[in-house]
Amino acid sequence: MAIVKKPPESVNRALQLERPVSELLDDYARFVDCTPDYVANFALRKTLARDPDYRKWKAGPNGESAGKRGAPSQQPGKPS
Repeated sequence: MAIVKKPPESVNRALQLERPVSELLDDYARFVDCTPDYVANFALRKTLARDPDYRKWKAGPNGESAGKRGAPSQQPGKPS
C-alpha cells in the first residue's frame, strides 16, 4: 500500500459569496497560510458532514439513491 495517496479530484465551480463572507474567507486563509480554495473545501466538508438533518436525509430511502442519480432535490413545502 502506498504511503502517499493521490489527492481527490478537483473541479472548478463558480460561487458568488457575500462580500463579508469573501473577506472572511481571504482573511482566514491568510491566517492559516493556505489558499481560499482549501479553506472553503475544508469548511464545507466539515460543516455539511455534521449537519444532523442532512445525515438523516442521506440515510433515508430517497437520500443516497436520489443524490447519486442527480435527481433534482425537492424542498419541503414546494411541490414539484
